[in-house]
Amino acid sequence: MSILRSHNETFKKWQLRENPFRSTPPEDPQKLLKVFYGREEIIKSAMLALYECRNVFIRGAWGMGKTAIIKTLLYKLQQEVKEINEKMLVLYLGGFSGDSPNDFYRLLIPSLAKNLAAEAWDDKYAEIINAISGYVIQSSKTTIEGQVKLAIINLSIRKESPDNKSIPTSNINPYPLLMELLQEAEEKFEKVIIAVDDLDKKDTPIVKEILEGSLQLFRGSERRAFIMTGRAFTDLQEVTLQALGIFSEEVKLDLMRQEDLKQIAINYLNTAKSKPENKTDPFAEEVMNLITDYAQGSPRQLNAICEKLLRQAAAENRDIIDLNSFNSAWSQIKTKIALNLSPHLTKLLYIARLTGGITEDIGDNYLEQLGVTTFVQLIPLLIEAEKTDLITRQDTDIGFKFVASQLFDPKLLPEGKYP
Repeated sequence: MSILRSHNETFKKWQLRENPFRSTPPEDPQKLLKVFYGREEIIKSAMLALYECRNVFIRGAWGMGKTAIIKTLLYKLQQEVKEINEKMLVLYLGGFSGDSPNDFYRLLIPSLAKNLAAEAWDDKYAEIINAISGYVIQSSKTTIEGQVKLAIINLSIRKESPDNKSIPTSNINPYPLLMELLQEAEEKFEKVIIAVDDLDKKDTPIVKEILEGSLQLFRGSERRAFIMTGRAFTDLQEVTLQALGIFSEEVKLDLMRQEDLKQIAINYLNTAKSKPENKTDPFAEEVMNLITDYAQGSPRQLNAICEKLLRQAAAENRDIIDLNSFNSAWSQIKTKIALNLSPHLTKLLYIARLTGGITEDIGDNYLEQLGVTTFVQLIPLLIEAEKTDLITRQDTDIGFKFVASQLFDPKLLPEGKYP
């Protein structure tokens, strides 16, 4: 039997149409609603704050579900505003690549211009959309329900400068144009809600500079509100942020409980079943308990582990993923990972496992083994490991701790590899 036929037959045997687990939340908001679980109170309080045009800040480590929360919230807000027949513009913006307040303004301008053009076409909007400050719209999707418009925009930096110098370039302050567009949007819509995701991928000092440099933008109107995602702050940065008075609601995402992660896994499995049920099949209950423990409170880790286990168990043509099947598949997964690690990443993960997690207080002896002199020099490698699900970032009282994922097992390192 061919590899693909065997794969499909095994999933059919499990009564699954496909492998439903992904490291990122579903793009389809209706599918996202089906898998979302455990943070309904956050959705409720944040929705009420946004409806009152008060700013909301959601913070937490990578993989804690910030994007899932923000997209679920915006979709539910869209539905509820439609029910009460109000007119609202809701923007979701991701892929922020800048490092300054001006970069932040340039992120907002083309999306506002695009939606204002859709309301009433004007040549100036087309000019802005085509040439604004070195940014290019990669993709966009707009859905309209009743009088509520939800626009999803992703942007990235384009190196060439626009030919039309009447449009702000990177050397010109874009703030006046942004405020003009916001004023026009607030005249056409009863409320303007702007969600800025992915700020958690920026260093905390950059986020702080953007917030401090944009006070009028955040506090200057009773008809618009922002919801943003970001990382946790140090005590000093926390005091500074509170003094700015930008956000009326601040939500900190903690590690999720095992029972909540289990329900999320069930929800994902049900999206691939013709008949949803409150069972963990094809995972045996004891196996799901292990998985939710290994996920270390992270929804992203849960998805990464389940995705890999389903694929490997299908390759082994298992009838069910019981403890024996799990041990075989789990060993194969970890061995493949260990074999493909670079020496530098292997050392990093080994030290993270040895120390219980890498923090800013990492000892000089470990820094020397990793070939660096400061913790800051480790950050790019830590982020690389985090994005490939080999490191999880946990928020502690003294700051972030980078913990080795259970996907890494130093016992499986080939002979001659570190340590």
